[in-house]
Amino acid sequence: MCSNVKSIAVGVLVHQAVMFMNSNKSESNIRRIIQENRQKCSMAGIALMNETIVNKGPNRNIDRDAVNMLITRLITGQYDTVVVENMADITADESDLEEFMYDAANIGVGFFELSTMQYHIYDTTKRPADKERPIWGGGRGCL
Repeated sequence: MCSNVKSIAVGVLVHQAVMFMNSNKSESNIRRIIQENRQKCSMAGIALMNETIVNKGPNRNIDRDAVNMLITRLITGQYDTVVVENMADITADESDLEEFMYDAANIGVGFFELSTMQYHIYDTTKRPADKERPIWGGGRGCL
């Protein structure tokens, strides 16, 4: 998992969530999976709403259209949680995942992972040293 991600326990039904899935399953199977996941989420205090974004594609990385659709939903402020089966469903690349989670945390959004039943949110109060911008040295040596 990413270096700045905190995992916290969830409790009372307070998190309004949208689900994100990587799947090539039929619509009826997707509906069944969503219903099962809605029950799991409610036990963890997550209110899985009626919207689900399904990324149908040949690889495990989310495509631009799916990302844009998810971001559009999150920016509205209607949701504060994205539900995924596994965090790797978003992307298997840890650096890309960390950046996505960082951007989401900046608008108050966390992630609920069904496979572990854990809530993850990026800690925006501290960035790894390699992410911090270097202090400009005043241009020494420049003419």
